[in-house]
Amino acid sequence: MAEKEVTPTEARNLRISEIRMIALAEIATKSTDLDHWSYYIEVNELKRRPLTIEWLEAVVMLAVIGRIRPARVFGWMKKLREKREKVGQIDVFDTFEARLRSYLYPETLTNHGYDRQTFADLDHDSVWAQVENHLSALRDEGYEVFLNSGTLLGVVRDEKLIAHDDDIDLAVILKAGTEEEAAKEWRDLKGRLQELDLFDEDNHNQAAIYKLTPAGPTQIDLFPAWVQDDKVFVYPHTHGDLAREDVLPLRKCAVTGNALPAAPEKMLTLNYGAEWGKPDPLFKFPWAAANDRFAPFLERLAQ
Repeated sequence: MAEKEVTPTEARNLRISEIRMIALAEIATKSTDLDHWSYYIEVNELKRRPLTIEWLEAVVMLAVIGRIRPARVFGWMKKLREKREKVGQIDVFDTFEARLRSYLYPETLTNHGYDRQTFADLDHDSVWAQVENHLSALRDEGYEVFLNSGTLLGVVRDEKLIAHDDDIDLAVILKAGTEEEAAKEWRDLKGRLQELDLFDEDNHNQAAIYKLTPAGPTQIDLFPAWVQDDKVFVYPHTHGDLAREDVLPLRKCAVTGNALPAAPEKMLTLNYGAEWGKPDPLFKFPWAAANDRFAPFLERLAQ
């Protein structure tokens, strides 16, 4: 009897399974001297939708082995968790995640990279003392600044910085009253930050997110905010969805003494969804949708 011919789909799935096992051997033993980049390229060429569990595990392991694509790893891990949950195998996902952590130790994977110290490793009082230098300088320039994004989430939900986070997020309320004015003021603020030696020239800066000089090992991200027609805009999560009174006047954080929005829970819901009170180390912000909403503002920044 003639052997059954292997279909292209079967051959592709078999190769994905082989690559997964090769990567798993390195994760398990740390001794294979794996050419991760060649396999990473190959497994991406084999990608088909819907993404399979085997493909996700293979590409995640190869990225972790090579210490590449940290932000994508978070997205892939979230998809993998969802697929395992759907078939009642969350314990299998937990084992896989623990194996990756063990492989990386003492390094740590964050959304920003590998081998970064998280707030689980740092003295929070020291971090806040160094951040105060930046806050004070911005206040001296006549700006109000509040804790934003993951930093806001930590102090509101956990009453401390989130253990697996590794940067401080701040939002500065621009004096502008229109989007056009906000874009110009934001561009001008960059020059002033450079004059004050607060702008991190050595870090990759986006047009709408400024990297301030680090507080020791801690990166500081500054985001633009403004009020237009009594509606609040905070790139990238709040696009006129909050009223002025939801943010201003700012209130004092009982944990850090720094400024918070008047109704932080409303801003956190916009940023992280209704389940913001439930910790999710694999949360992935929808950047594409957010940038679409802020497209006119971003286009003005590029002018």
